[in-house]
Amino acid sequence: MEWGISLIFIIICTIFDIRKKEIPVFLIGLFGCISILTIGIIGEKTWADIACSLVPGSILLLLSLCTRESIGYGDGMVALVLGILMGYGECIAIIIIGLMGSAVCALILLACGKVKGKSRLPFLPFLAVGLGVFYIAQKNI
Repeated sequence: MEWGISLIFIIICTIFDIRKKEIPVFLIGLFGCISILTIGIIGEKTWADIACSLVPGSILLLLSLCTRESIGYGDGMVALVLGILMGYGECIAIIIIGLMGSAVCALILLACGKVKGKSRLPFLPFLAVGLGVFYIAQKNI
């Protein structure tokens, strides 16, 4: 169930990130509440697990603050919700896959002259790819 909710959430947020360059706070709040309710219904995670799962998103929010939103606050808030749903280790893996994908894409775009050094790329499409790659890797193990 967590995978389905995560997939729906990340797809909707990615569409907003690409089209409007922002993610509506109400959407993050809605899926955050759904995530907490889902975890409560399933009952597999303790409150300590949930608190630990918020660490990757909190780190992204801190990076947003330190880099003056080079990584947007919305990206960090989305990672918070993914952390609640997926767990600490899974969330870190998804973020790392997304960061590697965005780095490769940025290097290719820079090499081709399509963007300049200060250009901004939406991060959520790469986070969505990270979620997909991680899901496929989980199913193949």
